[in-house]
Amino acid sequence: MDTSSLIGGRYRRRGEPTSGAMGDVWIAEDTKLDRIVAMKFLAHRRLMQQGAPTDFAESTARMFQREARAMARINSSRVAHLYDSDEHEGDVYIVMEYVEGESLAEHLRTGPKLPLERTVRWTRQICEGLGAAHDVKVIHRDIKPGNIMITRKGDVKLVDFGLAYLAGITQTHTVAGTPLYKAPERWHGDTGSERSDLYSVGCVLFEMLTGHPPFGSPHDDPMTVGRMHQDDMPASPSDHRPGIPAQFDSLVRILLAKDPADRPKNAHAAERAVIELSHLLDATDGTAERSEVPDTPGSSTSLSQHIEALDLRIFELEILHDRGDQPLIEARTEHAELTGQSGDTRGAAALYDRLARDCQEFFGPYDVRTLDAFEGLARWNGAARAS
Repeated sequence: MDTSSLIGGRYRRRGEPTSGAMGDVWIAEDTKLDRIVAMKFLAHRRLMQQGAPTDFAESTARMFQREARAMARINSSRVAHLYDSDEHEGDVYIVMEYVEGESLAEHLRTGPKLPLERTVRWTRQICEGLGAAHDVKVIHRDIKPGNIMITRKGDVKLVDFGLAYLAGITQTHTVAGTPLYKAPERWHGDTGSERSDLYSVGCVLFEMLTGHPPFGSPHDDPMTVGRMHQDDMPASPSDHRPGIPAQFDSLVRILLAKDPADRPKNAHAAERAVIELSHLLDATDGTAERSEVPDTPGSSTSLSQHIEALDLRIFELEILHDRGDQPLIEARTEHAELTGQSGDTRGAAALYDRLARDCQEFFGPYDVRTLDAFEGLARWNGAARAS
């Protein structure tokens, strides 16, 4: 094979590129491995020919190199893979996995309102991809619908790590990012953190649920949008879309907390919270198969409301705490007790059974918390048999 016309001796570009201010993206054929790839060229010479300031052109080159280094660190099916990086006739390029599909932005712009199941599935996969990036100290810093690709199989791939921050590597800080999805602390010049990425996930989740971001619109002045992120409290998604379960509102509220310390501690914690949402949808779909709570004199509207509020509180605590932390154990114990007092003795026994198993795993079989949970299990099991 004559490789003289091939880029890097193996890549053959196809069709026309998609061009942007900072580079061109081509679909190409990797003749060595017989696969289709995406090739991204830095438009460094074009920027200089157009009179771009030297510092801007150099900053763009650093972003391009940072993207390659960031993507090379990550190994996840939820992140587009980096295959190669080199130079061709003075132009730097990177070779990436070609993602056949369309962006989440296109789905939101052209499709019907997303069903809750798909919203939950895609949010979980976004968190999964971010978790893999954060595990190797890569902060994306530009999570938005346009940088979330949806494959033909309906799965998420995160792309465009051009603004990524690599912990442990000296680099110029930047406040760049997309205003509609940028965390409050980044408007103050903060470099960004894992929890800054999670704030952006909250903005994306809000948009998937309602059809628009929590603050502003693409037509608004960026500084006005920035002040909203810093000062305003977002509405609940259910205010815009009636029927959304309260747990969705709760997760969005926690992800969009102004103080990063009030958000989930990492992407894995956020992913677990989203998995709980999927369980909630499964339970809702299977309502007819669930056992009914006995209608007894012990039941009351106020008690039911207390149980519902406590259930939501446990959901929030599971996002913010490890399962063995005392506030969560106390809330679960109270939830089990109130469930039994409402007349649902079997439900109380089931809650205590799960709590006892967790405590045994966390603290051992002879810890007082484990023994108390097994005592509650025996007590409500006895009440269930007596009824």
